[in-house]
Amino acid sequence: MRLHRSGWCAVLALCLTGCGTAAGGTRVEGRAPTGIPWSGPVYVEDWRSQPRSRPDMMDLTEVTTLDRLKWRDWGRPRATATGVVIDLACLSGCEKGEPGTYRVRVVLDGLSKRQYAAYYGHASVTALASSAPWWAEDVGSVRLHVPKA
Repeated sequence: MRLHRSGWCAVLALCLTGCGTAAGGTRVEGRAPTGIPWSGPVYVEDWRSQPRSRPDMMDLTEVTTLDRLKWRDWGRPRATATGVVIDLACLSGCEKGEPGTYRVRVVLDGLSKRQYAAYYGHASVTALASSAPWWAEDVGSVRLHVPKA
């Protein structure tokens, strides 16, 4: 059976009419999809570039050690913790051979997602008392190492 040119045109027109939209345009139902939330591991790297997840202790800088960290919102764009800074340089005099400490609040942000993990890129440390002790290092804002993508 051979179709003439007009027959092919009719078949083609019939096929294409099923591909159009209904009268009134395209119908959309439900909410638009959102981005898929991050579900991989999240790390912060200490000053030696060792990745840590929810660390209870870490060396933030060469002279700033954070200890007894209790984290909230780990893995979110902004994680916060309370803990203490340890005076390993003994600028406080190291009474009884023990380094001095003071309570701080730590905020990590700048979450950067990589292929298999995410890393915080910025830390800020503030004393919880009205002012830090005289011997406290001015930590303030610290840029953290984040591996290249």
